[in-house]
Amino acid sequence: MSKNGIITQEAARAAGQAIKHVSQGLQGLAEREAMEGAMAVTFERVALLQEVSRILDQPEVEGMILFAAKAGEFEYVETLNDAQILTGAKRAICKGYLLSAKEGPHFSLFKSGGKCTVMPKEAGYRHQLALAGCTEIRVTAVTCGTRPSPNAPGKQELLVYGEASCVFSGKPVVVKRPKDMPYGLPCHEAGGPDSYEAKGRRRLLKDLWAAVSGEFAADLDDVVEAPQPVVIDSTATRLPDNEISPQALYDGTRSELVAYATGIQDEGMRLAFQSILDCIAKAEDVAALRARWQPEIVPVLQQLQVSAKTRKLVEKLCQQRAAVLEAP
Repeated sequence: MSKNGIITQEAARAAGQAIKHVSQGLQGLAEREAMEGAMAVTFERVALLQEVSRILDQPEVEGMILFAAKAGEFEYVETLNDAQILTGAKRAICKGYLLSAKEGPHFSLFKSGGKCTVMPKEAGYRHQLALAGCTEIRVTAVTCGTRPSPNAPGKQELLVYGEASCVFSGKPVVVKRPKDMPYGLPCHEAGGPDSYEAKGRRRLLKDLWAAVSGEFAADLDDVVEAPQPVVIDSTATRLPDNEISPQALYDGTRSELVAYATGIQDEGMRLAFQSILDCIAKAEDVAALRARWQPEIVPVLQQLQVSAKTRKLVEKLCQQRAAVLEAP
């Protein structure tokens, strides 16, 4: 980028080649990690990320990022200042999302808690899946009414269900959100059927990416969009919470944990985690299920060193399985 603010092809190509070189290094680490272990390459990963930061912090590259923002190549809320836009966009680039792409914006930047937060879009997740070697990427989302929001009294959320799938390493990977266990997306005046289905596709692709990569991140729909003005469609059919069966609740939680298991790269660890899900599923009565928790399930969770969030989700699965066994 020259002093008059014009982006030159030479400067843009140099920045792109530099980022590409570092990205290839990160990909090489991912392949070595499977053979040498995560601890063996973790500091090299930090060194490569530092190199990415060095490239992105150059004034001419920052100028390109801000121009891309103003040109609509990625989305951001107007309350973000230039420094926050740069911070968020750099974080997205470090994660592998493109600053500008022919298929549309790869990410959006929001303001949450005074900080800039990155939310990948549908095109971004499709790019990540394709980059990981996934083929036949498909996703379908359908709206099915509204219900009162459990997190925002007096507001409504629109319900979306569907399925996303791909082929990864020669094997099909599928994530589903059944109609009786849908996503709840905040309703607001700017929304419409197409936009809500697009949000539903993004959520499904997010879960598919988690299944393929093992990368789990908090979803921002509730945090970012819930405060927006609400529009209620009085003609939509609501799905009361009490119509969701214990089996559907159990199936929904199990599908999340199956996706988590699919993302575990080490085969032995993956099989061990799957054995937990099988142990819960095969319990024939509540007493037998509770008897398995301490001697069988807890030791495996400790050995796998799962996060507190995952452990709580496994506990939730046990409770929901117990409810299924107790149901008439």
